[in-house]
Amino acid sequence: MALNIFLGVCVAVVLMAILARMNSSRKAKRMATAFAGRKPLQMEQFYERFFRERGTSFDVVKGVREILEVELDADMSRLADTDDFSKNLSFFWDFDSMANVEIVCSLEKRFAITITDEEAESTKTVGDIVELVSRKIGTPNAV
Repeated sequence: MALNIFLGVCVAVVLMAILARMNSSRKAKRMATAFAGRKPLQMEQFYERFFRERGTSFDVVKGVREILEVELDADMSRLADTDDFSKNLSFFWDFDSMANVEIVCSLEKRFAITITDEEAESTKTVGDIVELVSRKIGTPNAV
């Protein structure tokens, strides 16, 4: 009896590992398509290219990108401010349906802010997220 339980657990673990690897491969392919032709940007380059002229705080931009990397379990070095989670990046929700909630919770915790459901639903692009956080913490920019 104990051997059967042990074997059942082993089979379940192996199957979960196989599924995780398949999902990882599918996510990598979807990311390659979404970010095709883009060169990776270091954090400073990302800030300079998309947010410096807006007067956005480097710490906000860095924090938002770091949260996206952690919560989406993905390399965001080829991200752009116009990338849209309701369009070209919507595939992330296929791999983690709760990621959007986790992102909001992480933003609230890291920046000591509160994001309403309405604000979260209307925030589609990376730039929108950065602007929302900037506005919430009261940094210059809040355009």
